[in-house]
Amino acid sequence: MKTQSAQVHFNDNGIPVADHFDDVYFSVDSGIEETKHVFMAGNDLPLRWFNHDQPYFVIAETGFGSGLNCLVAMAAFHQFREENPAHPLKHLYLLSTEKYPLSTMDLQQTLSAFPTLRPYVTALVQQYPLSLDGCHRLHFPAASTTLDLWLGDVHTILPQWHSSPTGLMDAWFLDGFAPSKNPDMWTDKLFTQMQRLSKHSATFATFTAAGVVKRGLKAVGFDIAKRKGFGRKRDMLTGCFTGNQRLQVPPPYARFNSTPATSSHRIGIVGGGLAAATLANVLARHGLASTLLCADNALATGASGNPQGGFYPQLHSEASFPSQIQALGFAYARRFYDTLSVPFDHQWCGVLQLGFSADVVSRQQKLLANGIWPDTLIQGVNNNEASTIAGVTLPFGGLFIPLGGWLSPPQLVNALLEEYKDVTTVQYNCRVTNIQDQQHGVTCDINGQQHQFDFLIVCTGADSTDVEVMQALPLRPVRGQVEAIPTQLPIDKLKTVLCHKGYMTPATEGRHALGSTYSKNDLACDIREQDTKTNLATHQKALQHGHWISTLNHDGKARASVRLALPDHQPAVGQLLSQTTLENHYQQLAEGKSLQRQPLPPANRLFTLTGLGSRGLVTAPILAEVLVAQLTHTPMPLPNHLLQAVSPSRFVIRELIRKSGAPD
Repeated sequence: MKTQSAQVHFNDNGIPVADHFDDVYFSVDSGIEETKHVFMAGNDLPLRWFNHDQPYFVIAETGFGSGLNCLVAMAAFHQFREENPAHPLKHLYLLSTEKYPLSTMDLQQTLSAFPTLRPYVTALVQQYPLSLDGCHRLHFPAASTTLDLWLGDVHTILPQWHSSPTGLMDAWFLDGFAPSKNPDMWTDKLFTQMQRLSKHSATFATFTAAGVVKRGLKAVGFDIAKRKGFGRKRDMLTGCFTGNQRLQVPPPYARFNSTPATSSHRIGIVGGGLAAATLANVLARHGLASTLLCADNALATGASGNPQGGFYPQLHSEASFPSQIQALGFAYARRFYDTLSVPFDHQWCGVLQLGFSADVVSRQQKLLANGIWPDTLIQGVNNNEASTIAGVTLPFGGLFIPLGGWLSPPQLVNALLEEYKDVTTVQYNCRVTNIQDQQHGVTCDINGQQHQFDFLIVCTGADSTDVEVMQALPLRPVRGQVEAIPTQLPIDKLKTVLCHKGYMTPATEGRHALGSTYSKNDLACDIREQDTKTNLATHQKALQHGHWISTLNHDGKARASVRLALPDHQPAVGQLLSQTTLENHYQQLAEGKSLQRQPLPPANRLFTLTGLGSRGLVTAPILAEVLVAQLTHTPMPLPNHLLQAVSPSRFVIRELIRKSGAPD
């Protein structure tokens, strides 16, 4: 997962040179003018924006480099939107790949040469991601632009981009280092993926006129043309896709099979907690209004109602699918929360995962030794360093997550909805029953009265056990009780979140959160003295070598709620189909037929975001982006293999495959 940074030096003209490829990042004549000539004019932009009748335009780039091409495109689109506010084209998506990203320092030095781009450079540097393979979604709302920066090898990344059979890309910036310097990129693998991902009439532009590029693109269906190159280059290539796409995503996991949602559609969200509020906020950011149907007379009365929640990813010593979701979700969530315009209580004080037993220390040492994760995400600390970070004496070290901390879930839920209150309607005391997916929408009864929505998303958390359409999922409710201990010596000095088998937070409003119990299939929310004893005993056992843990006083204040989990401990986001529908539709899987030979999922307009368990603060923002991308048929911010890992249909599909005796 950890990405190797680019090794560069700056030549006498102040232009960065990639040591690995011995090639410059942009022209010595003028970087901006080169981008405008080769990639913007080469793709006939912004003229094509004027003639575009869809709400989104998608550009793919092979080689982010300094980000100059993306910034120039972003600035041009910003100008286009200001000059054409009523135009149907509202948003630009940039998908860029980079195997060797520049360090933040080198990026700043490189882009300081372009003062006309300073506002966009500042916004990019503020969001510049951790060195983690995968997709990093960066938002530039002032420019109506979303940048998905995909770190890793282009040949690994492009097959993981989700696309419909009719394609995703409107234009391509082919900007890897020259074929003579970087032959590994300019291969048939690249051109085949361009064929899969390109819409009909998608264009490309590239600075090179090399024969291998010309032949490769022509072979997959691009009409090729030469144009005058920039500066000292005689020729460059442009072209238009007139071939046919090939669907490579296993059809049961295809996500663009329903009518795309638009601003004219009525969207309902059933729920009143973190998942529902985050989804409503993300819908609003994409220009889509929604109606949130809350069963209670207030928001966040369930598992999202705890006064404090720890914010950190659950990482393993290997880059497992769950760890990838956690790491990428955590990085995105931190950026997401930092941009909220409505305040909520939180503290980015870091999180210490303590090495409180020999087994835990062994696992932590393996994680560090494997070098999967960058130090900016997680790092080892000894007991002295841990004590300094925590502000209290600790008997052992562990792992420190500097970007983590704690936040107030109920305040966050209210802030998410307050931020876009002009386009999000919240209705309280709504009991939603009899949900029925219809051909052109979803009907349901709200307090006994029938209503219809164009799209309905069920975000009911632990209450899903009472929702009939959710029974296709193997729901596992888990009760948890969290203590609210009054602050006292010495924990009044606690400066970071402590984690072992339980957790303890710094104080807010004179109390520390201390939790949590886990009782499967227990739906009761009464406060139990036995659970209090269990929570205290867990902390005393884990920290038994710290003298202060046995002196803590507790007045019995606590809160219990029920989380919703799924058997594989991963959330579920996407199209919600009944078990019967899935079994009938994919019966051939039980007969040994391959996933690729299955039909596309049935079109429907019923979706879900649920099963967040105890890591909802980490995963809710990125999963809400996934769901809105599915609704709008826009680029997905996770790779295909992780999208499959969180598909609501995965359990039925896996069971059908197991019946055939074939491997999953």
